[in-house]
Amino acid sequence: MVARHKWLLLAVAVLSFCLGFVLTYSFWKGTILSPGNDGLSNRGIITQEDSKAAKMQASSTSQEEPKGGEIRLLSEADLVQTVVSDSGEILATSTSPLPRELVGKTLDEVRTIHPEWRVVAFAPKRLTVRIPETHLEELYGHLSFLGIHDGKVAVFRGKPGVYQRLVGVTGIAVSTLPEFEIRNLEEGIPFAGEEELSMLLESLKED
Repeated sequence: MVARHKWLLLAVAVLSFCLGFVLTYSFWKGTILSPGNDGLSNRGIITQEDSKAAKMQASSTSQEEPKGGEIRLLSEADLVQTVVSDSGEILATSTSPLPRELVGKTLDEVRTIHPEWRVVAFAPKRLTVRIPETHLEELYGHLSFLGIHDGKVAVFRGKPGVYQRLVGVTGIAVSTLPEFEIRNLEEGIPFAGEEELSMLLESLKED
């Protein structure tokens, strides 16, 4: 009877050991492998996505070019200049052939050559800029020329075709002048000093 109880207790102990081993192994396997694999798998997916995103970003960055970086001004381009006052008022607008020094230049190169300009539009055949009056006054304010204002010969300060400020209007009507004199006045007749101005006006009166 006692021997039978001993064997029964031994069997129960062995069975408990086996069940405990199986449960421990299953728990260990489920904790380490399953979540671990999921974590590794997730990390692998994230790593691949990050790698793809990095490659795409690097590729797009390497292919990007600054806007207007390859655009250059052509020799037949026009230069449109708008003179503005300190308050922002538009004083004059003129269109002229592009200066030779700007032919073939890019937007950045134009800004380097003329930092005082504010580039409004930039295209191969047209450059439009705004220029502060104060800058032009410093450059050309000491110059003077004869031109046309309201059909009469007028005196201007500045440089013809670039910058001009009306100083005064004479009584000489342009309609009374020869054709070549009218063309000269349209282009601007520079003079230096009051004496030269008087001589020019006398010659126009005689015509």
